Amino acid sequence: MIEHLIDKFFKIDEHKFKIVFTHSSFINENSNKDLESNERLEYLGDSVISYIISNYLYENYSNLSEGDLSKIRSEIINQNSLAEIATNLNLGDHLILGKGEENNKGRLKKSNLCNLFEALLGYFSLNIGIEETSKLLLDLVTDKITYLINEKAYFDPKSKLQEKLQEENISLPIYKSEQLENGKFKINLFINNILYATGTGNRKIDAEKQAAKIALNKF
Repeated sequence: MIEHLIDKFFKIDEHKFKIVFTHSSFINENSNKDLESNERLEYLGDSVISYIISNYLYENYSNLSEGDLSKIRSEIINQNSLAEIATNLNLGDHLILGKGEENNKGRLKKSNLCNLFEALLGYFSLNIGIEETSKLLLDLVTDKITYLINEKAYFDPKSKLQEKLQEENISLPIYKSEQLENGKFKINLFINNILYATGTGNRKIDAEKQAAKIALNKF
């Protein structure tokens, strides 16, 4: 659907729509006063995306606290998440970059892709309205929101475990690590000197989080 709209707006007013894809590096290398970067649209789109996601979560998940809603929203609208959407939509192919940024692989930079997606949503909000823009965005992210909530993947299990133990007046966990022959890390999590859970991961922090999640499930 978004790909169709991109084609449509390029045909309606290519000069105006190109602003969405114009990186500031291109403006810096060209003195034409008629040119404009996508930074202002990015500013607008950032707020539009935040509003749409906030409103959707508020309306559909009345059982979640303000803290949980904020964490879920952050997982959806952070730079990595929006850059991933832009990559899946091949938006980077349309970026208009300066030569320096092009040579520095600017089409692949997460910051550029995130900003581009925000600018695109900002443009849509002005030209097709918030309601239609909401439908477009939610079509891209609702599956991820459902996963985050069903799997409780939006919170840091280490912090949650610590909070739980403090509530129960139990000593805080101790994480003991070792690196396996395959390069991965193994974490043994102890509570009151008792082995409570074991986690593995490519990074030590991932293994710790896995162990903490297992411990939380036991509680």
